[in-house]
Amino acid sequence: MNPQIEAQLRLSTNFPSPPGVASHIIQLAQDPDIEMGKVAKAVSMDPALTTKILRIANSALYAQRRKSENLRQALVVLGLNATLTLALSFSLVKSLRQNQASGLDYPRYWRRSLFAATAARALADALRQPRGEDFFLAALLQDVGMLALDRAFPDLYADTLALQQDHSALAQHEFKRKNMDHADVGAWAMRKWNLPTRICAAIANSHKIDLEPNPDAAAIMDRCVALSGEVAQLFLAEPDQRHFAEVALAVERGVALDKAAFGQVLATIGAIIPETEAIFDARLLSKLEAELILEQAHEVLLVRSLQALRGVHSSKVVAERSYSRTLDLQEEHRRDALTGTHNRADFDQFLQRAFANASRQGYPLSVAFADLDNFKAVKDTFGHQAGDRILQTTAQVLRDNTRETDYIARYAGEQFVMLLPATDAATAQRICERIVCALQSMMQEVGEHRVPMSLSIGCSTQAPGSDFANASEFVKAADQALYSAQMRGRNRAVPYDSELPQALTR
Repeated sequence: MNPQIEAQLRLSTNFPSPPGVASHIIQLAQDPDIEMGKVAKAVSMDPALTTKILRIANSALYAQRRKSENLRQALVVLGLNATLTLALSFSLVKSLRQNQASGLDYPRYWRRSLFAATAARALADALRQPRGEDFFLAALLQDVGMLALDRAFPDLYADTLALQQDHSALAQHEFKRKNMDHADVGAWAMRKWNLPTRICAAIANSHKIDLEPNPDAAAIMDRCVALSGEVAQLFLAEPDQRHFAEVALAVERGVALDKAAFGQVLATIGAIIPETEAIFDARLLSKLEAELILEQAHEVLLVRSLQALRGVHSSKVVAERSYSRTLDLQEEHRRDALTGTHNRADFDQFLQRAFANASRQGYPLSVAFADLDNFKAVKDTFGHQAGDRILQTTAQVLRDNTRETDYIARYAGEQFVMLLPATDAATAQRICERIVCALQSMMQEVGEHRVPMSLSIGCSTQAPGSDFANASEFVKAADQALYSAQMRGRNRAVPYDSELPQALTR
């Protein structure tokens, strides 16, 4: 590190030393023959830390059948190394959060740190790496140099809020101003704190994504920590700025996890996020936001990579061009003039191709019928124009809550149909439930009146092992599920159940 910068950091910054409990834990971690009793005594000095250790031992991360009732039982579940690392994580975060920001966007900084830590842990688990907690701690602290720089040079991050949205650009800004970036400073600071060498090395290399094949064991941790920042960005970025394919390729080349495995890593992160929020007293992502991100990832990583979807439904544009070539129909003949969705004739054609491809290639396909509740009564009361506006609003809600590769058509009257490629039953149900919630929270303005809106949705899924012999049976199943939703009181999404009584079938 630049000697002048190091000197200024030493003299100027009030970057804190680790708190007493953390310092004691660091010392214990350096003893290869440490006893469980000493660790328990150190952790018990901080009641809040003890509570967090108990919580994480009983969390989904460790999935124990038997609940840990006290600290000693929790230490047995976690193990010495994991307990020390996790305790250190909690203690350091508590200490570092007491800093006051100069130009740094602290809320974003901490969200990114926690996303990255969660991502590094998920990558370690996917790679069956031991001591996943070390990955977690290194990723959690990989940007700690930003805190030191912010305290030592209060003007460094001034007027950079927009720049802080792009982590690589921010590091370039640091290097341009100080001839180093925060990874260098963070590694230096953690060495001063006597953190383990492998943690400091991972922090120092956190901006270096090495894609050379066959990394050694030590390099795996460095690569996971470096990749964790890129994964964190997927959860922080706006929808049109999430580069899933690029990050998936880097993960595949860096640690040999293919797209499917990376998709599972993202799902694991989504599942762990609520626990991370609770343990670190942070708000990272709502359930709805997480679902939308994972569905977008699913679309990019799976749907667009399926060869069968090329020229059929890898995107709406490709699908439309394919239909234009094969059916020689003009665009206006394929669309419903009122809602802008596809029309019934186009859906019938599209369904046959999609079902045949899904059956041949062995990937799931879901179809959902959506019917506006009480639409006829509203139209009779307020007139056709009001009914038209409700249909247009409904179509927009469907578009807003589905993905680029999903296909939406107006089937008949107030009924819409959605075809969801490469979508299993659980994902399809989440999408349908989200649509129901989105519409029921809206009120349609009709003159001086506000008319409530709601949908009933029925869904079926074609997957390996399902009993649908053809597209007609597949669609009929969704229609039966819709009828079941209506019989159960409407305003709900119901999946197809092959055990439904005959009385509930049409």
